[in-house]
Amino acid sequence: MTDIEDDDDPIYDDDDFCDCEEYDADILEGRAHCYRCGRSWWLTDEQMRQEIRWQAEMMECAEESAEGTQND
Repeated sequence: MTDIEDDDDPIYDDDDFCDCEEYDADILEGRAHCYRCGRSWWLTDEQMRQEIRWQAEMMECAEESAEGTQND
């Protein structure tokens, strides 16, 4: 797997190359958008399931963190 942050790698000299590993997913529309190259695509059913699980986990963490700061 390539490190998207490694801009010294000669593979990044090609403006058309992007592995689109870091992207924003819209679970309501089912679309993803790459921050780096601007491409967008429809998510597969499996990608949607993974994204929904990930976002649910992040919301749980945020809620737990908020509860922890309220108790201080």
